[in-house]
Amino acid sequence: MESSTLQKLIISPVSLLFLVLLICSHRVSSYSSNEEAEALLKWKASLLDNHSSLLSWSFYPNNITNSSTNIGTGTGPCKWYGISCNHAGSVDRINLTDSGLGGTLQHFLFSSFPNLVYVDISMNNLSGPIPPQISLLSKLKYLDLSINRFSGGIPQEIGRLTDLEVLHLVENQLNGSIPQEIGQLTSLYELALYTNHLEGSIPASLGKLRNLAFLYLYDNKLFGPIPPEIGILTNLVEMYSDTNHLTGPIPSTFGNLKHLIVLFLFNNSLSGHIPSEIGNLKSLQQLSLYGNNLSGPIPVSLCGLSGLTLLHLYANQLSGPIPQEIGNLKFLIDLELSENQLNGSIPASLGDLTNLEILFLRDNQLSGYIPKEIGNLHKLVVLEMDTNRLSGSLPKGICQGGSLVSFTVSDNHLSGPIPQSLKNCKNLTRALFQGNQLTGNISKVIGDWQNLEYIDLSYNKFYGGLSHKWGRCRRLQRLHLVGNNITGSIPTDFGISTNLTILDLSSNHLVGEIPKKMGSLISLLWLKLNDNQLSGSIPPELGSLSHLEYLDLSSNRLNKSIPEHLSNCL
Repeated sequence: MESSTLQKLIISPVSLLFLVLLICSHRVSSYSSNEEAEALLKWKASLLDNHSSLLSWSFYPNNITNSSTNIGTGTGPCKWYGISCNHAGSVDRINLTDSGLGGTLQHFLFSSFPNLVYVDISMNNLSGPIPPQISLLSKLKYLDLSINRFSGGIPQEIGRLTDLEVLHLVENQLNGSIPQEIGQLTSLYELALYTNHLEGSIPASLGKLRNLAFLYLYDNKLFGPIPPEIGILTNLVEMYSDTNHLTGPIPSTFGNLKHLIVLFLFNNSLSGHIPSEIGNLKSLQQLSLYGNNLSGPIPVSLCGLSGLTLLHLYANQLSGPIPQEIGNLKFLIDLELSENQLNGSIPASLGDLTNLEILFLRDNQLSGYIPKEIGNLHKLVVLEMDTNRLSGSLPKGICQGGSLVSFTVSDNHLSGPIPQSLKNCKNLTRALFQGNQLTGNISKVIGDWQNLEYIDLSYNKFYGGLSHKWGRCRRLQRLHLVGNNITGSIPTDFGISTNLTILDLSSNHLVGEIPKKMGSLISLLWLKLNDNQLSGSIPPELGSLSHLEYLDLSSNRLNKSIPEHLSNCL
C-alpha cells in the first residue's frame, strides 16, 4: 500500500521539466501582457479626454479594488475594446478605427508590443508626426493610419517593417518625399499614400516591391518622371498616380504590367506619345490619361484592349484620326476624346460600341458627316460633338434608345432639320444646337421634352413663329433662340414655365407687344429681347421680376417711357 502511494508521488524528470517550463511560460506571458497593458494605459492617458470608447481599458473590473493580487487576473488587455491577443496572451492586433480618438503617437511605447501584426487606427483625429520608433513593430503586417491629421514626413525607418503587407497612410497632412527605404518592404501587397502633401519624385526603389498589387499615390504634389522600374511590378492590378505634377513620358515598360486592370495618370504634366506597349495590357479595364500634354496619334494598339470599359484621353494634344479599330472595344461604356487636335471623320465603327453610355468628341478638328451608325448606340446618355467642323445633317436615329440626357452639336457646320427621333427624346435635359445652319419651323422644333432644362438654338436658320408649346417644358431654365429668322409675336402664354432663369430671343424679327405674362417668370435672371421689332409700352408687370439681373430691350420700337415699377428690379 505504501509502495503504491509512493509510486504515485514520484514525478519523472521529464514531467518535472515540462511543469517548470509551463509555469515559467505562464509567468513570462503574464509579464508580457502586463507590460503591454501598462503601455496601452499610458498611451490612453496621453490622449484627449474624448475617448469614451476606451472605457474598458482598465486593469481591474469596476467592482474590484486595486491590489497586487489582481494584476494579471482582471480584465487584461486581451478583453479590452479594439485589442486582440495571440494564443500566448500577447497583444497581436489593435483595431481602433473610427473610435473618436484625439492626440498623438508620441507616448505610444512601440517597443512593448513585439508580437503586434495588425494596427488600424484610421478615421480618428490623431495628429503629430509618425514616430520613427514604429519600426520596432518588427512583426507588423498591416498598418493603417489613414484619415487622421498626421503631419511631417514618412519616417525612413518604416523600411525596417519587412513583414509589412499593407500600408495605408491616406488623407493626412504628410509632407516631404516618399522615402527610398519603402523599397525594402518586399512583402508589400498594397501601398496607399493618396491625398497628402507629399512631394519629390516617385522613388525608383518601388520597383523592388515585386508582390505589390495596389499602388495609390494620387492627389499629392509629386513631380518628376515616372520611374521605368514601375514596369517591373508585374503583379500590379491597380495604379492611381493621378492629380500630381508628374512630367516626362509614360514609360514603355508599363507594357509589362499584364495583370493591370486600372491605370489612372490623369491631371499631371506628362508629355510625349502614348506608348504603343500599353496595348499589351490585355487585362486593362480602365485607362485615364486626361489633362496632360500627351501628343501624337491614338495608338491603334489601344483598340486591342478588348476588356476596356473606360477610356479617357481628353484635354491633351493628341492629333490624327480616331482609329477605325476603336469599334473593337465592345465593352466600352465611357469614351472621352474631347479637347485634342483630332481630325478626319468620326469612324462609323463607333456604332459597334453598343454598351457605350458616354461619348465626348467635342473641341477637336473632326470633319465630315456624323455617321448614321451613331443611332445604334441605344444606351447613350451623353453625346457631345460640339466645336468641330462637322457638316451634313443630324442622323435620323439619334436617341432611338430614349436614354439620351445631354446632346451638344453646337459650333459646327451642320444643316437640315432636327430629326424626329431627337424630338421624341423624353429624358433630354440639355441640348445645344447653336452656331450651325440648321433649318425648320421653330414652332415644330419642340419635342416631347418634359425634362428639358437647357436648350440653345441660337444662330441657325430657324423660321416661323414662337409656339405656346414651350410651356410644356415645365423644367426649362434656359432658352436661347438668338439670331434666327423668328417672326410673329411672343405668345401671351409663353411665360408658363416659372423655372425659367434665362430667356434670350434677341436678334430676330419679333413684332407686337411684350406680353404682360412675362411678369410671371419669377425666377428670371436674364431677359434679352433686344434687336427685334417689338412695339407698345413696356409692361409694368416686369417690375415683379425681383431676381432680374440683366434686362435688354434695346433696338426695338417700344415707347420711350420706362415704367416706375422697373425700379423694383434694381
